[in-house]
Amino acid sequence: MPIGDDTPKRGRPQTLDRDAVTKIALTRYWKDGPTRVSISQICQAANVSKPSLYREFGSDDGLRNAALDLYRQVALVPYYENMNRGIGFKNEIDALIAFMTQDRTTLGIPSGCLQVEMRSSYCDLGDATRAKVDLMRGETLETYEKWIDRAKSTGECTADISSRAAAIFCDVQNMGAMRMQREGVPNEIIVQTLKFAFSTLAR
Repeated sequence: MPIGDDTPKRGRPQTLDRDAVTKIALTRYWKDGPTRVSISQICQAANVSKPSLYREFGSDDGLRNAALDLYRQVALVPYYENMNRGIGFKNEIDALIAFMTQDRTTLGIPSGCLQVEMRSSYCDLGDATRAKVDLMRGETLETYEKWIDRAKSTGECTADISSRAAAIFCDVQNMGAMRMQREGVPNEIIVQTLKFAFSTLAR
């Protein structure tokens, strides 16, 4: 879903719109990478001053942390919902793959995954952002694990693997798909790769 226009506007507003700045920061971090966008670039795109941005967010770390919170709402929660649709394990796998490989251009959002990008840049992030990245990865793995547990309880997950290991396997598949998107691999190839990988969980 579109999350905001980062085109600079004329004139400086009297007050800082926290939500608007967070959306712009999210878009830039997602598109260009969380450590390759400066505060000055965010300020220019949002048409705000550095002092006002720092008053609101405290630091680069605070802004990235806020952007991650928004990313969770607009990207991760909808992704998680595909594992709780009650349509059967195989159909939920198809829904996950469809979500991962949806046409980003028509949706007006960048390719790839900001959570994956943040994890790749982990050592260059601030303390608050690293803590949020850890929290979000824990939530992702827990969501996968509960999904696998349910599928095992109904006999739909046939893989001889612990639920935790299966959760990590699913997370790795998503990371790989997001990397392929960034590299411009055609969606049909990514879909084929994911279907082959997930077929090991449900035969």
